[in-house]
This record gives sequence, structure tokens and C-alpha cells, in this order.
Amino acid sequence: MNNNFSVKANDMPEIVRLELTNTCNLKCPHCRHHSEDKRLPENYPEYYKKNFGMTEEQVEKIFEEIGPYKPSVTLNVANEPMIAPSFKFAVKQVKKYNLSGTFNTNGLMLNQEMCDFLVENDFDSVNISIDATTPETLKLARGITALDKLQRNVKRLLDARTSKRLPRVGVTFVVMPYNKHEINTFISYWKEFADLIRFTGYITDKSPDISVLPGVEVEKIPPRIPCKQIYRDIVIRANGDVTPCVITSESPQYTSMGNIFKDGGIKSVWNGKEFKRWRDLHNQSKWSDISYCKGCDYWVESYDIKEKISDEFVIRSPSPYTVFYNVKDKMGNWDKEKLIERQSFGKNTKQGITEKISAYDI
Repeated sequence: MNNNFSVKANDMPEIVRLELTNTCNLKCPHCRHHSEDKRLPENYPEYYKKNFGMTEEQVEKIFEEIGPYKPSVTLNVANEPMIAPSFKFAVKQVKKYNLSGTFNTNGLMLNQEMCDFLVENDFDSVNISIDATTPETLKLARGITALDKLQRNVKRLLDARTSKRLPRVGVTFVVMPYNKHEINTFISYWKEFADLIRFTGYITDKSPDISVLPGVEVEKIPPRIPCKQIYRDIVIRANGDVTPCVITSESPQYTSMGNIFKDGGIKSVWNGKEFKRWRDLHNQSKWSDISYCKGCDYWVESYDIKEKISDEFVIRSPSPYTVFYNVKDKMGNWDKEKLIERQSFGKNTKQGITEKISAYDI
């Protein structure tokens, strides 16, 4: 028997995921957008066939609208953000409106000038995806062998902070069959340098194997409830299109809930008929009526995070597919007010879902 829910979205999203450009400087073998081995079919939408990038004027318009609502901002979706011409302008907009900001990067563009820029602008959080501890495995994961360069770039950003506390620097490891044997080595190496180590399953896998992670207990998936992503996050692509959630942004399908540059702005799209239709279906337990949602299990993030404290780490898991290893002696730059890592994925919403700040006494 289906349950009825009464989950409501705020008037504006709590997390804004902003894709400044849809291009990338790598062609990772697993990436369906940029990999040479994953050719896009002829019927793919034009968005994936052309290069799009937001102008500074468009970025400024976005921040003028979202600024008063104080959302958290992520400056990438399925791209490398630092190659966008408007990237530095967007970073300054985050600071101008005193917002919480983060982005994920492959780390190749973290030269001294860029590191100094991020530190000078008090940017909150930077996560570098590495996925390997050997050049051979990095070649499989990222299509390059420049592991030494990536390690130097991460350390350059850490060194650039000097006495400052920001940005908080994390390294990411996407668990795949060909790299999971390097997990323990990855932890052992990066705990000496990074503030946090993030493990995640490959986003198109339905059951990524994180049971191999030390200190993580994989629990039985609880009863299904509405997915908080469609009540909390807005995903804005480089052409202004809004896709339903960050998971669908990686899908070979392409669905637009509207375009913020053509349909009256973020608030108009966020409260528009498509988002309403999706939310109504979730509240009626009819998620199977949405092709994206039918087989998806990332809704598990709508439950409370799990937390475990070990001798070296505060281990936090918001879902069965993402685990954060926060290095205990490097948590002085964890801002409890901003929760910049999204380890509890946003503020409390009208969903009635309690989201806890770490029990660890910082």
C-alpha cells in the first residue's frame, strides 16, 4: 500500500548547483559527456554537442536572485569549473553575498595563481577528484598518468592557506572495480595532508560497492520516501536549462524543467509546473511514474546521516553511496554554521527531516 507524504519545498532552493561551462579538460573513460570511448548517440540533445558557457552578466543575474536567500552554491555539475571564463567572477559573487561555496575539480588547473586566488577570496571548500594512488590506475580512472602533478597541486593549495583556515580541501575517490584495491593506500597517504577524504560510488551504478571501505557499515535500505533533491537542489546547466536533480544531470536522457534565462528566472522555474508535478508524484508514492526515479535509489539520502568516530576520523555517510572521512586533527576549519561539505546536504527544510551537525566536539 502506498503512503502519502506532505513534503514541501521552500520558495527558493537551498542548494544551487551551477554549471558555468559544459566543457572539460579531461576525457575520463567513465564519463559519458567527455569520454572518447563513450560516443554520444545521434539523438543526443544539442546541449551535449555544443560548448556552452555562462557570461559574467548571466552569473551576476543569478547571484542577484539567489543572494538574499543564502543558499549553498556548488560551482560545477558535469564539467571542470576552473576552465570557465566566468569562474573567478562566480567565486567573487559567492564572497560578495556571503554564501557557502564549493566545487569539484580534477585539480589540473590548481597553479599558484589559482590557489592564491581561492585563498584570498576565502572560498569555503574545494574537492579534488583523484581516484588512484598509482599512475597506472589514474590512467584507467582519468585517462592521464600525471599523479605527481595532482599531488603537488593539492599540496600547493594546502600550503597557500598559510595561517588561513579556508578553503577546506578534500580529495575524492570514486570507487570502481579497477581501483578499489587502492582504497587503504589512498586513506593512508591523504590523511597526512587533506582535511577530508571522500569516497563515492560511480553515479550511474545502482549498487556501488562501498562495503569495502574501512569503518563503514552498509545497512539495509529503509522504506522509500520522497527524494529530497527535488525539494532542495536546483541544477542549472550552462545554457540556463534546469535539470531535475544532480543524478539526472548524468543521465543519457535530457529533461529540462525550464530555462532560467527564458522562463522568468530561478524562482519561476523552481515553483513551476514541472517541479510541482514531480513533487506531487513523490508525495503520492508514485515515483515509478517518473522514468528517472523508478530505478533510482539515491533517495536514501533523504534519511539522516550516519556518523562514526574512530581514532583518526569522523566518518559521516549521508547515503549508502557516499562516505566522508574527516581527519579529526584537521577539523578546526569546519564551519558548523555553513556545513560547507554538504555532509548533511543542506539546511533543515519543510520536509521534517532532521539533519544533524556533527556530534564531534570541534
